[in-house]
Amino acid sequence: MANEMPHSSQFTGLTRKVIAYSERFAEIIETVKTRALTDADWAPIEQIVDVDTFERQGVFLGAQAETFGWSTYKSYISRYGAGTTWEGTLRRVTETPGLVILELEERNTHGGVMDVSNTVTIYEFDEADKLRHLDVYIMPLEKR
Repeated sequence: MANEMPHSSQFTGLTRKVIAYSERFAEIIETVKTRALTDADWAPIEQIVDVDTFERQGVFLGAQAETFGWSTYKSYISRYGAGTTWEGTLRRVTETPGLVILELEERNTHGGVMDVSNTVTIYEFDEADKLRHLDVYIMPLEKR
């Protein structure tokens, strides 16, 4: 199964930013497999994010939920992406003022094993429409 995410140009408003964020995330994951990431690699995603106030809550590299800021998130993405292939299928996206709720089926392959999960991520934006907070909820479905 391939990545099944519509292009961000098919959306408007904050939903477009969320889908563009997902596109940039996927690009970073692929880039880090071949070389170390540079500031230029991060620039497109950082145009969407308030890097000074950003906070992410949820599980990432372990089983326990964590809360961390942008610099830690960048480090985690770099470690995760170096050995993982990510694919997503859009299930539903809901936008309200200042919030976008993105529901996906995600497939993460590491060491030849694919973890399939349903995820819900809540994207919270500030008054300047910069991403300031992510809440990530993961429901593991199966290993393939």
